[in-house]
Amino acid sequence: MRTLLALACEVCGRKNYTGSKNKTKATEKIRVKKYCRFCRKHSPHKETKV
Repeated sequence: MRTLLALACEVCGRKNYTGSKNKTKATEKIRVKKYCRFCRKHSPHKETKV
């Protein structure tokens, strides 16, 4: 059971990336450091609803 998710920048709050994850195996929210083109720097991104 895979669900769609979006990754939003924690600095500016914009949704920059989309993806999916297995809801049964990964129960905690995803938090990764990715590039935000609006902030123009690498910042932490957290999982949000699509």
